[in-house]
Amino acid sequence: MSSFKYAAKNAAPIYESVVNNKGKKIINKILMGTYVTLLEQQGDWYRVATAGPDGWIHTTNLSEDMGLKIFFLDVGQGDGVLIEIGRYRILIDAGPNNNMYSYLSKWQFKYLLESHQKIHIDYVIISHFDTDHYKGVIKILEDTNFTFGTLIHPGILKFATKDNPYSTGLGNTIKQSGKTILTHVFNDLLNINEQQPFNRDISNFIEALQKAKTEGRVSSVKRYEQGSFILDKLIEDKRFYMEVLAPFMEDIPNGRGFIYWKDDGKTINGHSLVIKLNFGGRTVLLGGDLNTLSQEYLMAKYGANNPFEVDVAKSCHHGASDFTEKFMQWVNPYASVISSGDNEAYSHPRADAIGCAGKYSKSKRPLVYSTELARSTATGNKILFGMINLRCNGTDIFMSQMKERKNDADLWDAYEIM
Repeated sequence: MSSFKYAAKNAAPIYESVVNNKGKKIINKILMGTYVTLLEQQGDWYRVATAGPDGWIHTTNLSEDMGLKIFFLDVGQGDGVLIEIGRYRILIDAGPNNNMYSYLSKWQFKYLLESHQKIHIDYVIISHFDTDHYKGVIKILEDTNFTFGTLIHPGILKFATKDNPYSTGLGNTIKQSGKTILTHVFNDLLNINEQQPFNRDISNFIEALQKAKTEGRVSSVKRYEQGSFILDKLIEDKRFYMEVLAPFMEDIPNGRGFIYWKDDGKTINGHSLVIKLNFGGRTVLLGGDLNTLSQEYLMAKYGANNPFEVDVAKSCHHGASDFTEKFMQWVNPYASVISSGDNEAYSHPRADAIGCAGKYSKSKRPLVYSTELARSTATGNKILFGMINLRCNGTDIFMSQMKERKNDADLWDAYEIM
């Protein structure tokens, strides 16, 4: 008998006992793809240990395949996404604080640390170098209990001045054909030789990255752009791949550079890594902090070809108002996830972004999720940072979040994406 399986259905019921081949009293429900340890078998039933109370599950609710799991974590005002599929773990951004680090080390992979194993992340993807996306990665890089495959980034960093260590200058630019082009492109973060100092947080990140590489905990660091594939594998008899749809680069004398839009903030956000994830017949878009200028630029680049339409989309720039309706029509998802935080001056998510996320959807009943709304409270009003769960077997997609008040028999508010 195999020692483990996975839940084959979403909100699969776990029963307290089995009588006459029927489950008696549901005590737990687990999401599709949840790992279960098989303890014993009685006919068509297994007694299992899993997330939440242990109990009995019917064989029809079990599978040999885990499928795809995506966790949109509440990291406050920022982005943080963990992807698990097959043997691969992929981290896309980690917010501005230690929420992602705490989640990985004290919850998701706590079992590895307790058995004195390392936590290995195959790909760490920095969508762009704004602190609300990359700063949380620093703590993860510094912990020697973590090892990494490839760290991927778009190649734009922030400089500082003597007067302001947090200045956001991006480097040299040139004029070409009526456009301003940023010529400072960083291909190799491990061997940087710059006279001008970096922004203080960038310096801390580079130091942590280079130290982890020296310790043998990082295999490689690469800059990716449009046309790259991060992973392309056959997993559980279905093709899984992650395609980079942006940023584009412009040819310039003696090299290549990025369009510079209006100011530093528009430019670094607009050249976020945009990733389209495909598993079987289902798709997810992770769009970083794209804005109006970059969305118009990308639509012009792709012309009549629209690669952005997907089943589920992480809304760009935390639900800001800086978007085009045409681009949202291009994305046209069944469900959108907005990652933002409280106590910030931007009022994310903005009302128009929420409204348009619902308006420009292929579903008759669009789903719009917010990581802020995924939070709950425990005894003593302690905030429990939550997440939006996505589970997919290559055909079906389910999205779930925990209910604000726990019910041990049914923790999940779940929907099928169709």
